[in-house]
Amino acid sequence: MERSESLGHYEMLWDCEYCGTTGLLAKSQRHCANCGGKQNPDKRYFPKEGEEKKVDGHRFEGSDRYCPACAAPMGATALNCTQCGSPLDGAQTVHGIASPQKPVEKKPTNWKKILIVVGIIVLVIVLIWYFFIRTKEATMTVTAHTWSRAIAVEEFGEQRDADWRDRVPSDARFPSCVRKQRSTRQVDTGREDCHVEKKDNKDGTFEQVKKCKKIYRSEGVDDDWCSYTVLRWKEVTAVKTSGSDMNPVWPTQGLPAATAASSVGARRQGKKSETLTLQFGTQSCDVSDAVWRKYSNNQKVKLEVRARSGDIVCSSL
Repeated sequence: MERSESLGHYEMLWDCEYCGTTGLLAKSQRHCANCGGKQNPDKRYFPKEGEEKKVDGHRFEGSDRYCPACAAPMGATALNCTQCGSPLDGAQTVHGIASPQKPVEKKPTNWKKILIVVGIIVLVIVLIWYFFIRTKEATMTVTAHTWSRAIAVEEFGEQRDADWRDRVPSDARFPSCVRKQRSTRQVDTGREDCHVEKKDNKDGTFEQVKKCKKIYRSEGVDDDWCSYTVLRWKEVTAVKTSGSDMNPVWPTQGLPAATAASSVGARRQGKKSETLTLQFGTQSCDVSDAVWRKYSNNQKVKLEVRARSGDIVCSSL
């Protein structure tokens, strides 16, 4: 969060457009002390650093307004122009001046270096596309349909694991913990990064505002990292079947029961998995059931292949 602190109000300056007098005070000198020329509020400017004149007891009553008749700047509370006497009903607010910013030192742009880097990047992209992405259409023959199915076998037993203390399961056994960094936090250093901004009040004055942000440093936060053992079901093997026909089946031999009590050494059936493959000579694609059954053996298929390597783009099936 940024902290703001007012350093006081100061006079804006203006230069007379009629006689060339410079450095006139925008709040207290509405007309040129040399020739009487009226102030142009659009030409107000901030004084140089160290040359500011403070306005003691300043009370902001609103932005100046342009007189509709003579364009002289009038205070916000004035009802009539003190220059020409015209009513100020509907008068427009003066524009104001933006806060000056510190100039940023710009390094000259090395266009030659930039063009070389861009050229190298474009060349790399083109080469990657040409050798690895570019495709072409081809016709290939389905030489075989193959499949494999598997049912995992799980065993209930002791497993070793590790986690932060607050994530260790309640049934964990023999936890052993060490301290190590888990995260970081921001710590207030007691110092601030400050800068001063100038805000045009649009009444011939400006306010100097000191804005500060706290400076923080990162500090490691330690926690307990715990190793433990826990009794869980874990996949230890799988029973598989495979074939090259159109009728895949699940394995039935060598399987434990589908369910079992959670006792050490007990086994049960786990997740099922299936892989369906279309063979195209020496190449193959693992596909969904719908795509696998869409084609028949010895059928010619139009598909995409890599233009350089001839590898099948399986997603084109």
